[in-house]
Parts: sequence; structure tokens; C-alpha cells
Amino acid sequence: MKIVIISECKAREMLVLEKILLQYPRAVVIQPTFSNNNKKRNWKGILKRILVKARYGKLKRILYSSEKNTEIVNRVPFDVKQINSTEGINFLKRLSPDLLITCRAPLLKEEIINIPSMAAVNVHYGISPKYRGNDTLFWPLLFKDFDYIGGCLHLLNKGVDTGNILAEVYPALNKEDTETSIDIKTSELLGETLVKYIRKLEISRRTIPGIKQLDKGKNYRKNDRTIRKSLRLIFREIAGKQQIPNRPEKVVTHFEEESISIFA
Repeated sequence: MKIVIISECKAREMLVLEKILLQYPRAVVIQPTFSNNNKKRNWKGILKRILVKARYGKLKRILYSSEKNTEIVNRVPFDVKQINSTEGINFLKRLSPDLLITCRAPLLKEEIINIPSMAAVNVHYGISPKYRGNDTLFWPLLFKDFDYIGGCLHLLNKGVDTGNILAEVYPALNKEDTETSIDIKTSELLGETLVKYIRKLEISRRTIPGIKQLDKGKNYRKNDRTIRKSLRLIFREIAGKQQIPNRPEKVVTHFEEESISIFA
């Protein structure tokens, strides 16, 4: 099976990619690149950037405390502004993928979504449709909406995280959890479930429809996560007031003949 992955390959997302590349090492990984942005920021923008860097720095230190790095055999850096261009579309057509996977990637034109012969799938850190868009593990933590902490695999369409659901994953939770630990556990489950989906796809050799999202939910935008909201969660975690309940791990798949719920 020809697999193409579009991902920024950040530390969190690499946990998912590692699961795929271990089984499918010849997968092509298109890594969007960004030109240096010298735009002047006000103090709020600077502080927000510091908070983001601190969180992802902590995540990276936990995940890569050793010198071990996953080797991506077929990594292709590609200007993010060109992915949806004629050049990008033609490049993806030449790759002729059976399966296209996005994991922290730009929104794609419908023409690209329709290129793979079998499916185009997104790895989403959030339970759609209730939590679509950005920071969708953060929001249920902030709202203490613990039943909706998790991630999902869904088919790509022209909307934002609105395609048919293939699987939902719910990491085990306990009172010691933080946004960072939940990031890691959700990534592990998403990667494992994605590999199971690919194996099912190899057997079926056809598009697996999943289940339709019946509600619109909410599309959270990047700017919705303000400094104040981020600090509120941080201070709540430090003070031990998050009150995350214990719960077992759960995976619900919609790519079998019947949906299957698996409790650890």
C-alpha cells in the first residue's frame, strides 16, 4: 500500500508517525516548511508564544530524553504555501497514494483529498464534532468536560474536522494527569488505532465509510486560546484543583463490520 503522510512532525505528532513508520517504513512524509516570520508582536503575542514553546519544550524533553530519533526514510520538506498549489497537487498525483494521512497539517483543497485511491484520513486531537479545530484537548480540560478528552480518526472533507468518524480514542485518566501527559497518551492510542485501520484497509481494498457526524459542534480557532485561559489551566494543575476523575482507556472503532468498543 502506498501511504503518504502530511505532517509538521512535531514531537507529539511523531508519536503517531512512529507507529505508522514502524510498520510501513516506506511511507512518504511530506513535512510543511514555514518561512521566517519577522512580524512584530505585541507583549500578548510574545507571552503567548513563550507559553506555547514552554509546553511543547516540556513535551519534547519527556519524549526525547534519549538521543534516539525516529528515522524518516522518505521525508520531503515542502513549502506550506505551495501544498495546495498546482505544483503541490501535481506532486501528490505523481506519488499516487492509496492512503493519504494528515497529522498536524494545513487544510487541503478538495482536489488533493480526492487524489488517494482508497482514503484520505485526518488524525485529530479532540472528539469531533463537539471539539473541532485547534487545542481540542485543552478545551475539555478547561471546561472539566472529562468525558470528551480524547482524539479521533476521520475521513477528510472540505470542512474542519467534519468528515465521517473512523475511530474515537479515550486515554486512561487519573488525578495526576496534565495537558502534556494527556497529549502523550492520546498520541499513543491514535497511532495504534491508525495502524489497525490501515491493516483493515489493506484487507478490504476499498474505502471504509465510517459514521457521519450528526452535529455541527464547535470549531475552536487558534486565537480562542488566550493567555488568561492558558494560565487558568496551568494554575489549576499546579494547585491540584483540576479534579480529573479516574477512568479506563477506551477505543471505539467504526471501521469493522460493526462498531467495536475496547476497554483496557
